[in-house]
Amino acid sequence: MKISVVVPIFNEELAIAENVRAIVKALNDLGRDWELVLVNDGSRDKTLEIITGLAKENSKIKVVSYTTNRGRGHALKTGFAAATGDYVIATESDLNWGTEIFGNFVRELDKGDADIIVASPHMKGGRMENVPFSRWLLSYLGNKIFSLAFPGKMTMCTGMTRAYKKEVLDSLDLESDDKELHIEILYKALDLGFTVKEIPAILRWKKPEKGVIVRKSHFKYKAILKHLLLSFGVKPFLLFGGLGFGLVGIGSIIGIYLLVLWLGGEAIGARPILFTAVLLIVVGFQVLVFGFLANQNREIKRQLARVQKAIKESSEKS
Repeated sequence: MKISVVVPIFNEELAIAENVRAIVKALNDLGRDWELVLVNDGSRDKTLEIITGLAKENSKIKVVSYTTNRGRGHALKTGFAAATGDYVIATESDLNWGTEIFGNFVRELDKGDADIIVASPHMKGGRMENVPFSRWLLSYLGNKIFSLAFPGKMTMCTGMTRAYKKEVLDSLDLESDDKELHIEILYKALDLGFTVKEIPAILRWKKPEKGVIVRKSHFKYKAILKHLLLSFGVKPFLLFGGLGFGLVGIGSIIGIYLLVLWLGGEAIGARPILFTAVLLIVVGFQVLVFGFLANQNREIKRQLARVQKAIKESSEKS
């Protein structure tokens, strides 16, 4: 099985040469046929010049480049389209997941019991090192919420470092151009019946050294909102169910309070709060019904996607 490693790159002139050489060494050590697809996502420093030089030194390094920064999702889609391997591994250019992850991915895919392998620092055996607590907490809590949209007990839904069978990527019609692509890939792959497996991994940030310039994280907090919105699209009842139950709950609490007052002999018929309680309960139930219908519509789309995939496979065989 040929291995393709896809690495999106944006303004990484400080460390990209060293990291690419580390990837090449790790892939050579696997003893497999391989290629390294470096996607220059509109870098404005010397990144393109550096990786172009590396590609001239090694024919197994392929450079894909465009002038405008389009986002990680677009870079990954571009790299996936250029990849020719049977296994496609996506990882970050800073190598915070290490190079041993490549061998771990390949061994798991070789087992044949999963189509996508996800590296997770949140499952037993995995961890984060030198990562600020705020970033760890956002990742941990965010993935807890995102996992509610997917079957099973996934601990890492938002990570980029994964391995895919090429047939999975070829089957997906991907749209996102930013980090929400990671969620999109998962839900569309699961819709089509592909299987996902997690393996423990260590996300290790380099300790900053005095006087040494290090690359800056490209993390954007607005990505969390985008991920959440996409997760609600995958499982609408997460949003509408929570909102509906919340409204019904608040209305019920107010209603109980008014009931206590009424039992105590107070007149409550003319109180505006009574109308508010009734309105909250009625609207809450309407939102719950809407959420249920939205979930049903989502399930129909899921089944339709699987039927279309089966038809496509059948026509290809014939």
